[in-house]
Amino acid sequence: MTGRTARIPTRLVSLARTGDEAALRELVEAAYPMVRRWALVRTGDPADAEDLTQDVLVTMIRKLQTFHGDARFESWLYALTRNAALDRHRRTARARRSEGDPRTERELKPTCPPDPARSLADAELRTALLDLFRRLPERQREVVDLVELRGLGAAEASEVMGVEPVSVRVHLFKARRSLRSLILAERPDLAEELP
Repeated sequence: MTGRTARIPTRLVSLARTGDEAALRELVEAAYPMVRRWALVRTGDPADAEDLTQDVLVTMIRKLQTFHGDARFESWLYALTRNAALDRHRRTARARRSEGDPRTERELKPTCPPDPARSLADAELRTALLDLFRRLPERQREVVDLVELRGLGAAEASEVMGVEPVSVRVHLFKARRSLRSLILAERPDLAEELP
């Protein structure tokens, strides 16, 4: 039902680390969609996400020799993305929002194929949740994206994020509670659709 975060082959990372230019190009192409999605979750703005993605990919290339395989490559890449987003936020000292930007809405939807049997109520609920999703704290948005939208388990999400699984579960619980409260306060007509 949900899209899973793809794994980048260890062989590809190893070849890229040895200086194989074709492998490095392939690694950048494989990493781009992951970093782009994480950047969009972090920034909430497609233009900022694209800039951040480019920064992260350049950093990945520069620091590739520092990756020694102690953790999954995706976890290391996620940490680069998180750190770059924090640095960018500190530099600009403001967070931009992209209220109503259809590109953000389109890119943050689950990556599963559409189900033709979806009801209008389900579509309305998803739209309302996406609008409310933007109001969650950044860490909660990350957890919701990885667990609810990408389909990772708490252990996998914790590995990607570099936190304990219990932290993932706590943030997920808080995010679900916040979303439920916001729906009850602002869209009580959708409350019966909640799981």
